[in-house]
Amino acid sequence: MKASKQYLFIKPSRVGAACVAAGILLTILPGCGQTERTEAITAEITAAQMQGRNSAREIIVRNWPDTTELMISLRKAREKKCRYDSTGHPECAAAFDSAFLQTLRAVKPEIGKIASRDD
Repeated sequence: MKASKQYLFIKPSRVGAACVAAGILLTILPGCGQTERTEAITAEITAAQMQGRNSAREIIVRNWPDTTELMISLRKAREKKCRYDSTGHPECAAAFDSAFLQTLRAVKPEIGKIASRDD
């Protein structure tokens, strides 16, 4: 009987180590799901930036003899940004808009000024 009582007794140093291990597990496990969500949001933002740059490139490569056509194309590009807003992704909308305007300003500053006034 004495031997069985020894196995039931846990040393205080092991209790502390077990509590620390349990605390670490409880901290790490909920964070795993958060990491996946953060990565998904980052991927969506990156995709919105790429779409903003591509929309700007479509405008940059054309010659615009008519300002009205340019304004129509700028508004169509901005409609893509509005889709992000309407689906509840404001950070994606901001990323699209930022990439779109920065690309226009970098390559064709005169069109970038027109697009900035169009806000």
